[in-house]
Amino acid sequence: MIDLHIHSTYSDGSCSVKEILQEAENKKLEYISITDHDCVNAYKELENMNINTYYKGKIIVGCEFKCYLEEFCIPIEILGYGFDLNTIKEYFENNDIMGIQKNYLEYLKKQGKKVGLIFDENLKLMDNHSYASAVFETELLKYSENKEIMKKHHISLEPNFYRAEQCNKNSIFYIDENKDFIDIKGLLEKIHEAKGIAFLAHPYIYPIDNVEEMVEYIVNTYQLDGIECYYSTFTEEQKQTMINCTKKYNLYISGGTDFHGMPKPDIKMGKGKGNLRIPKQVILNWVNKINSFR
Repeated sequence: MIDLHIHSTYSDGSCSVKEILQEAENKKLEYISITDHDCVNAYKELENMNINTYYKGKIIVGCEFKCYLEEFCIPIEILGYGFDLNTIKEYFENNDIMGIQKNYLEYLKKQGKKVGLIFDENLKLMDNHSYASAVFETELLKYSENKEIMKKHHISLEPNFYRAEQCNKNSIFYIDENKDFIDIKGLLEKIHEAKGIAFLAHPYIYPIDNVEEMVEYIVNTYQLDGIECYYSTFTEEQKQTMINCTKKYNLYISGGTDFHGMPKPDIKMGKGKGNLRIPKQVILNWVNKINSFR
């Protein structure tokens, strides 16, 4: 079994790198990848760790990159694997992701105040890898009074604040991220320049009526290497549809739970919501061609 979509405390997960390794060992996962949002600091920590003390399986270098799909007017995520860490570190150093998120948080607070939501007006991003939407959502959940206020103003946290509100053009919390993030073409070029391969992350998560049409467009227009076909919220039909797409377009398959720990308590590493099983056989045609961490 494998899990190639895991978040640590270096982005919006609640588990440390050490705890992730221990859990992966407990679940007897053969391959894992820590795919923090626009951050590869977990691998810097791993470089100075005696990994075998905690985990005996294989670790694939990974990251979940945000980019913008202009043709569909939505931000999407690309999972990059096997890239050169130094090249990607330089890419992040040249992009002020923290500054962007600070501006986003101030905007969310401003809009939240307009509808009477209760939160600490001094709320700040506390580290270098926080995302505004996750910080704001966590803060809103601290106050029971916000439940009725959100209901009154049709503010949703499903599947999360980011997808339901910040990406929703009909929401007062909508933010046009086009100006702030690299487009998909540029991102794929960066990943390939770093000798990595790129997978479209969780295609059914995005607010698109025809997901297959979006996937077809991306595949025919850009240099995509694969699709994340196995995912915690996918139905069996959705999974099979994406697998069929990989066969049709000669793409690789990947899969992961999108494990975050406490922020997504119903999603367990390696198991998703209980019935997700990702066999290592689905990645054997590409995993040995890339740079593994070990």
